[in-house]
Amino acid sequence: MPAILDLPAEQALEFELAAIVSAEQLIRRLHADRYRAVQRARALATEVAGITESSRAGDRNMATRSFVAELATTLGQHEASASRLVAEAERLTGPRIATLDALDAGEVAPTQVRSVLELTRGAPAEVADAVERVALDAAGAAVADGVVSTNADVRRRMRRVRERLMPEPLVDRRARAAADRRVCVEAAPDGMAWLSLFLEAERAFAIERRLDVLASREASDDHRTGAQRATDLAADLLLSGTLVDDPRTRDVVTGPTGAVQPRLNVTVPVLTLLGLDDEPADLEGYGPIDAETARIIAAHAPSMRRILVHPETGATLSYGREHYRAPADLDGFVRVRDGQCRFPGCNRRAERADLDHTRAWAHGGKTCSANLAVLCRHHHRLKHEAGWRVALEANGIMRWTSPAGHVLRTTPERRFEPVGAGEGVHPPDPPEPTDPPAPGASVDAEVLELLDSDLEPAPF
Repeated sequence: MPAILDLPAEQALEFELAAIVSAEQLIRRLHADRYRAVQRARALATEVAGITESSRAGDRNMATRSFVAELATTLGQHEASASRLVAEAERLTGPRIATLDALDAGEVAPTQVRSVLELTRGAPAEVADAVERVALDAAGAAVADGVVSTNADVRRRMRRVRERLMPEPLVDRRARAAADRRVCVEAAPDGMAWLSLFLEAERAFAIERRLDVLASREASDDHRTGAQRATDLAADLLLSGTLVDDPRTRDVVTGPTGAVQPRLNVTVPVLTLLGLDDEPADLEGYGPIDAETARIIAAHAPSMRRILVHPETGATLSYGREHYRAPADLDGFVRVRDGQCRFPGCNRRAERADLDHTRAWAHGGKTCSANLAVLCRHHHRLKHEAGWRVALEANGIMRWTSPAGHVLRTTPERRFEPVGAGEGVHPPDPPEPTDPPAPGASVDAEVLELLDSDLEPAPF
């Protein structure tokens, strides 16, 4: 490095750019190697699972799911990412092998590979080959003639070829694709989150245009940017169907989440709720939220449920062998404790998952908090049908062993510990709160959960 620094700036810059190109070529080759390794590993996993050409479709599907889970836990990825990697490897070592070879040669980047895979998916073989050829020709022109095309440019050309050659009318394909429309939420730092909608293009652009028009209405005392106004307007319309800054459309009194009454689980330290502390609360599905936001949500909550109090006033946490199905109080406790599916890497929320006896009821397992855990339906099936083994360790830890022998551990989201008599929270001489505590609140409680009054237990 000192020798490089002694070079004139122009030569040093040329050297560094050449080093970047070499690193990029190596990265592309490693990506290609990874795809080939994934496909080989999948074939070996199928062999380990005992799958043959005569195996049932259900058994083959379960073997694939088990391998995806194995790969996800090995790489520390979400199963959706691992599943996408497995699907990409299958196609790149099969019909799209020309793209894999171009990646290995360093002619295309991983982003261009994903564009090829996206725009050839679902297309007849001859159409997919023509679309792929557009990307490969662009890559070849860049190598031979120095003609640089961005991924966006190549995607536009591939889309045009695809639309011209696809035998099925666009209107039919669009109707089928619209069946996948959905809303996605992704947590972000500092108490924020991304909300996105996958929907028809004309509706998406119409929404954007309407928000721009509404946000263009400026008031002398409004110091928000146009982007901030558009975002606030979208939130107001989605939450209440009204615009809170427009008296002509405001016909309801809204809380912090608008006119709707969503089911929000918010775990709040009781001293925070009483205004005696500012320890953050926990919004289920997101994570920490500030104390003031938690108190605002609590003020509008239709009801509260205490989760941990002294043993003589707390929920019943064991029903032994008398009941197979967990009663409501035990069901609620386990779901709040675990927070999400207890399979390694899975983040499906507890209210959308099953309760599973870790030691099977048929084999003597009890219906108690120490033997119950939250598993989503997919991983519930993997546990019973695909060779994944699980055992309980101390402090609520679950030890998973994969079919390949990998050992992984998961912990509950909230480690509720038993509270003995006389061990409640007693802060030294706290100041009197300005507002009286909510009815039913107790300073002996460790945690409060805010729930809708009509919340039903999730399916067992």
